[in-house]
Amino acid sequence: MDIVPSMDAFCLQVLIREAQPVLRGAKISRVLQPDRWSLLLVFQRGRGPSGLLLSVKPGAPRIEVSTIMSDPAHVPSRFADLVGSRTKGALVEEIEQIGLERIVAVHLKGGSAPDAAMTFYAEMSGPRSNLVLVDRASRTIIGRLRSFSGSAGEPASGPCELYQPPSDRGRVDPRSVGEEEFHQLVRPRVEAGIEAAGVLMTCFAGLGPLMARELVARAGLSPQAAPGDQARSLWKPFRELIGRVSDGHFEPRLLIGDNGQPKGLAAFSLITIPADRQVAYATMSEAAAAYSANRGAVVTREALQTALLRRLRGEIARAERLSAKLAGEAAIYKEADLHARKGQLLVANSAKVRRGQREITLRDYGDPAQDDLQIELDPARSVAENAKRYFTLHRKAKRGAEIVKGRLAEVEGRLTKLRGLILEAEGEKMLGELQRIESALVPQARRLPARDRARLSASKTEGPEPRTFRSSDGLPILVGKSGPGNDRLTWRLARSHDLWLHAQGIPGSHVVVRLDKGKPVPPRTLREAAQLAAYYSRARGQVKVPVDYALRKYLRKPKAAAPGVVLLSQEKTIVVGPDAGLVRRLHPAATDRPREG
Repeated sequence: MDIVPSMDAFCLQVLIREAQPVLRGAKISRVLQPDRWSLLLVFQRGRGPSGLLLSVKPGAPRIEVSTIMSDPAHVPSRFADLVGSRTKGALVEEIEQIGLERIVAVHLKGGSAPDAAMTFYAEMSGPRSNLVLVDRASRTIIGRLRSFSGSAGEPASGPCELYQPPSDRGRVDPRSVGEEEFHQLVRPRVEAGIEAAGVLMTCFAGLGPLMARELVARAGLSPQAAPGDQARSLWKPFRELIGRVSDGHFEPRLLIGDNGQPKGLAAFSLITIPADRQVAYATMSEAAAAYSANRGAVVTREALQTALLRRLRGEIARAERLSAKLAGEAAIYKEADLHARKGQLLVANSAKVRRGQREITLRDYGDPAQDDLQIELDPARSVAENAKRYFTLHRKAKRGAEIVKGRLAEVEGRLTKLRGLILEAEGEKMLGELQRIESALVPQARRLPARDRARLSASKTEGPEPRTFRSSDGLPILVGKSGPGNDRLTWRLARSHDLWLHAQGIPGSHVVVRLDKGKPVPPRTLREAAQLAAYYSRARGQVKVPVDYALRKYLRKPKAAAPGVVLLSQEKTIVVGPDAGLVRRLHPAATDRPREG
């Protein structure tokens, strides 16, 4: 039996208990985004921790009080900029778990406004997890980072809307359940034929597959037992477990899978997992750090292996196509001797050939074994010219055959090496060996000429032309299409004195208002441009959308950032509602869908 990767609500409870005393009073100096799923709150230097990492990566949620390296990873994003601008200088009042759910709440005081009160939620609830910054006074969302893309499922609240925590699906907090209520919840479901572990997960918050199966095992349930007996048997281990949670008696464990690699965490020692596959740690933070470090190496290896196999398969496919093409050319060049025979027969039988003929059949008396040979002629040429043409084809075919033979041998040799490398890569489990295979692939990879690589790179980054509108004041408004299109608009078409707009903290189009140098934007044009920015964003369906705006000269492009990513300063914000009627009025042909940026 393998172990389901997990960091359940009990593990989260331990991590938060360990973090509480060291995080209270910490002051945020900046906010970084290490990857698309995570946020790193960096604290001012002192005796306490230097950072708090919150990650809602699907399948690998994480909370870690950490020591920041001198140059931490950072993916520039508008969400990180927004959270940083609001929370810089804020103090951590408290960190807590909401109920026994996988939701972390970090309560903050201060920041951009001295009396501001905010809560940063990390909703680690499976594939639809979120990081959300909420204004505590109004309960409205300041910014949200989703771990998923697309619009499947229930729509999530956006900026300026009331914060709604994830549904508890009707589950109750097991710490508040007495024996009678436990039986009332469990017995009817067992009687309905639901498996005991499934009943526990359905009824009680915090119980995932790992701990639900553990409770069933500790209860020693018999499949033949009556539903009432099963409920009574489950109550004792359930009460003991919840008592240990309430008292804070935990036993952090790192769980090892069948392959010898860490596969998850547990807050208690387990009887469902062999003892030699449970590594005890003094704190859950140490266990989580060991899990994350190993999983990081595994993820790096798996990512390298996946990319390497994809690249090898592509190289093999290209080499096989080239080999087939060269084999076809080699078959054509085998006719080199035939061209020579045709030329020789035309010279020897020149008297039989009449000008204007299109073909002639001749016999080679020097080689009686050969059949009559049909020779195609160019009627506009003389016999000598036709013979010369065949001799020229003979010479070209001879040279081509030699070239093709050499290239075919080279390609077949490369194919043999590539097939050997892919067999190694498919079965290799060590990162160092995969890196060796990657290095061995370099001389075998077929590369485009530098001229073609430059042309291909340019075509990928050019981006489409922007949409064009005209405001009620007669000013041009340009709206980007896609990430590369947003880059084209912002960095190639916009001038330093033009006005730039974008929906706050939400993927969408860049918008540029053409302005005369030194002229302010008219209020009506500003509102119309902001409505376009809101409409051409993921917030199109919302009632109110905050839109940031600033002069183009206050924008900069982060080094090596993805298309469409910008950093801005001296921005202001206007709140508007997306208006499809305005879009049609300013540009009747505009029916495009919003694009990310």
